Amino acid sequence: MTAAAPQSRSGPTARQVTVAFRGLLVVRLLGALAGGVMLPFVILWADRVGGLSGAAAGTLFLVQAVGEFTGGLVGGALADRIGHRRMLLLSTTGMALGYGSLFLVHHPVPALGLFLAAGLFESAFHPTIAALIGDLHADEDLPHAYGLTRVVASVGGVIGPILGAAAVAFSLSGVFAVAGVLLVGAALTVLVAVPPDRVIGPETAETDTKEAYGALARILRDRRLALLILGGSLLSITFTWWQADGLVLLNQLHPLGTTAYAALFVIDALAIILFQIPVSRWTRRRDTRRMLFLGAALQGVGLAGFAAAGLGYPALVAAVLVVSFGMMISGPTTSAFITRYAPPGRSATYQAALSTTQDIGAAIGPTSGLALGRIGAPALVWISALPLGLLAGLATARAAGPPSRPDPHTATAGSAHPS
Repeated sequence: MTAAAPQSRSGPTARQVTVAFRGLLVVRLLGALAGGVMLPFVILWADRVGGLSGAAAGTLFLVQAVGEFTGGLVGGALADRIGHRRMLLLSTTGMALGYGSLFLVHHPVPALGLFLAAGLFESAFHPTIAALIGDLHADEDLPHAYGLTRVVASVGGVIGPILGAAAVAFSLSGVFAVAGVLLVGAALTVLVAVPPDRVIGPETAETDTKEAYGALARILRDRRLALLILGGSLLSITFTWWQADGLVLLNQLHPLGTTAYAALFVIDALAIILFQIPVSRWTRRRDTRRMLFLGAALQGVGLAGFAAAGLGYPALVAAVLVVSFGMMISGPTTSAFITRYAPPGRSATYQAALSTTQDIGAAIGPTSGLALGRIGAPALVWISALPLGLLAGLATARAAGPPSRPDPHTATAGSAHPS
């Protein structure tokens, strides 16, 4: 099977770029809202409605993670082959059907199947949005654009659970109906706001299936990408210590209720909403390597600050803010770099490869954090996040060092983005 030959194009107009980017922000917001609506109530729904009681309820997240991890690179490669807009529309529609259909499910087998399917579609959702942002923006505008995306995602993360709580007041299954409606809205937004792939999509790099597999093989041999994944995975693992294990580990240092613990995440989200854009403006003109190292180091310092939980809640707030600023620096900077680094026609594949760091963190982080807490003092868990953060910073900074392009076998000399 061969792909259609690339068609010449003059590129999107300034108005098309503005409308498309605003549309992508809406899609990202609706996706974050949908996730926020479901996430706090999935385990409760699985136990009371889905037929998965006790520890078995956690398998829903496991199969979702398996779907995302196994489908990530394939979804990215497929997005580069069929077009970024088409793949975003396909993945959003698949998520809407997968998660929305759970409203009608009362048995564990279809519940697990739908979560797996939705995870497969979601594996392409985030990297394809990132690739489309790269298609629409000039290199110097990428940190600001990715920063705005993080802001709207944080807004969705704050509002989503509130919508979910309102839905639960009527029915536990209602959270999936609400999520499905939000994702249908996202798919419609893609249809209306994002121009066709022939206008904004990168030219297809692969001409047949054999060459597509060859591209994936070259990605697996890309040392710079491997360093980025290593650094991103270390940051994701240590962040998960807070996200998944924080309540258990922190309670061994200082009494912390569930409300106070949840408030730390609200503080993190509000900090991103308020400060991400100024931080992105500050980083956009600075050396990428230094920003990657600084962001990783700040996250390590902030997590190490949790070791001072015994000093009281203000110490935890200060630590969260340091972590948050570190992520504000490293997140958009990494996404912008990978967009500039990826060979033409393979940006979604590279973004998908980078997104595997989140899956690695979700798979290793919770278990490793609790294990370290049992082996040694809980404070040592947090302190160990500092050298890991510094190691992550060194790895990502090394990856971003000159030359800033893949070798000639994986890339061309330039990367064209609309201005």
